[in-house]
This record gives sequence, structure tokens and C-alpha cells, in this order.
Amino acid sequence: MKSTDKPYRPNVGMVVFNSKGHVLTGERIQFPGAWQFPQGGIDNGELPVNAAIRELYEEVGISDAELVAEHPDWINYDFPSSLGITGKLKKYRGQTQKWYLFFWDHPASECQLELHEREFTSVQFLPFDEVCRKIVPFKQETYISLEKFFTPFILEHIQGNKK
Repeated sequence: MKSTDKPYRPNVGMVVFNSKGHVLTGERIQFPGAWQFPQGGIDNGELPVNAAIRELYEEVGISDAELVAEHPDWINYDFPSSLGITGKLKKYRGQTQKWYLFFWDHPASECQLELHEREFTSVQFLPFDEVCRKIVPFKQETYISLEKFFTPFILEHIQGNKK
């Protein structure tokens, strides 16, 4: 079966920002030096927004973030052959993702990375454009489009909280 004949795996992604407008990113355990936003699969019958809330808790231990915005589109990316995908992901050509923006104004050190299956070595808040430069090339276009779409919501939320 060719890669293009395979389906995309339904997935959610979460962009978490703080009062400085920085976004939470984590270094993947299995790919040292590869940083990304929390993301995860959608269970059968689960609403994407519920999957985002669940995955945010499972991956980084955040249960009290405020949902600020939802990206209107599903965004697809293909797994590069160099990634060497194995296991349950091997049947997919890539992922189709629904993205959510959350506000959480706590230090990254308050994230709990061991609640579920640990995925990140560490997490930190960084400027959005820096995350876009650090992300693996096959996700870079997605992250740049997320930055364009979510930045106005981030700025509006920060300004609203200052009043």
C-alpha cells in the first residue's frame, strides 16, 4: 500500500500561551532536540475539544487552562519516510489535526509530565516565532499557519486581562 493510499490519523493539537504571549513547547523524549506543542489522538466517539482537554492533561498535567479559540480547519501533515514510523501509527500516512488555543499563566515547571505515558523530556514557554523556527521541518508550515491564526487571539486576550 502506497503512503498516499493510507488515511490520516485524527488528532488534536494544543497551543498554550501565558500572559507574556509565549507558548508552551516540549522536547520529545524519542527525538532529542525536536520541540513541539502537545498533541494527541482522538478516541472513538470523542469530540475533538474533549480530546484536547484530555490530552493537555495527559501530556503536560494541565487541567485548569482556559479555552480561548479553535482553529476553524483541520490541518493535515504527512509523516516523512525518514521518521521511521512504527507500531499503531504505521497504518497512517500522517495526521489530520484540529487545533485549540488555551491560556494558562503558570510557570512551565508546574507542568506534570509523568501523569500518563511520558512524551516530553522537558517543557518551556518560548516566543511563538522561535517555536516555528525550532519545529521539525515537516510540521513547520502548520506551525507558521497556527502562529498567524492564533496571534490575534493571544494579543486580544492579554490586552483584555490588563484592563
